[in-house]
Amino acid sequence: MVEPAFPVRLGLLLTSPSRGLGAIAQRRSGGVRDALYLVGICVVAFRLLDLVRAVMTFSRVSVHAGLSRVFEVVSSELRTAVFVALPCALVVTVLAGRGRRDPTRGLELGAACYVPYFVAWSPLRLFDGEGFLGYPPRLLSTIVGAVAWVGVALFVGLSLRLVRSGTLTAARGRMRRAGWVGSLVLAVPLAALVLSTIWSARHYELLRPLGRGDVAPDFALPRIDGRPGRVTLAELRGRVVVLDFWATWCPPCRAMMPMLHDLYREWQPKGVELVGIDSDGPAVSREDVVEFIARHPSPYPIVVDDQEVGGRYGVFSLPHLVVIGRDGKIVRVFVGGTSRAQLTAALRAASE
Repeated sequence: MVEPAFPVRLGLLLTSPSRGLGAIAQRRSGGVRDALYLVGICVVAFRLLDLVRAVMTFSRVSVHAGLSRVFEVVSSELRTAVFVALPCALVVTVLAGRGRRDPTRGLELGAACYVPYFVAWSPLRLFDGEGFLGYPPRLLSTIVGAVAWVGVALFVGLSLRLVRSGTLTAARGRMRRAGWVGSLVLAVPLAALVLSTIWSARHYELLRPLGRGDVAPDFALPRIDGRPGRVTLAELRGRVVVLDFWATWCPPCRAMMPMLHDLYREWQPKGVELVGIDSDGPAVSREDVVEFIARHPSPYPIVVDDQEVGGRYGVFSLPHLVVIGRDGKIVRVFVGGTSRAQLTAALRAASE
């Protein structure tokens, strides 16, 4: 029996779930493979703007930063699929009953449970917050999330019934209708891909990450290190400035702090200033950040991001360090853990 095309397999799971899941349980179709196809579709269609930024990061910042950005995009989509598929696979395998437990089959069926989750969220992902439609209403997101998990639960229940009863019906019949339904589902990410392509072509400058030679955007951020006042980048013009975007929950950020403290003491007399920019966001309270700083006092100013400065500097992963020359232009950008030797070389170059 020739396996139907991917749109048909997708549509069959939606129009006749018992047949679609039965084909997967009989190893005539691959739930894991099709879930990976959907992850790839999410990456290309719904995360195109992030991919464009990643490609430009290779030349504007560094190869390491570009690879980090691509990895972040792919891994975030993969994590979502795994977050849905693995618990479902575990439930199907454990509750299948004695003599019917098959981890491989459970994993394939659990991966198939990602399909209703994907279908429910796809239309809402057209609201990407950046392109044509803006951010979705919170109530709508809540409703869609509930619908998605109801669909997942129904697929888990049906998979369990098929496995426990031993009645595994292979997929057959109604293939044309399944093909139309599958194609309709895939039309949503296709629309997202088209819209994102148009938007990225018209807003190229907004996607271009800051890199060497760009003028560092000015900011004025309040201090959060127990001292009053604000730090303004314009007031530091004429000196080399290092901006350290960090967060309390970021292990590499914490690991780099002693090195940054030592470098600041060494280079501050030579006209180098360092500003730590807390990027915890609303998920961490101001009190917790203040308490963290009290336990790890810093010799240089610590300010708190207003949720806009990080966006202007293209911060997508922490730690994120920006070395700014005396003329206010960016000399180097470091994404991820940075060694003392790398940062020292950048400071020397900026100080010349």
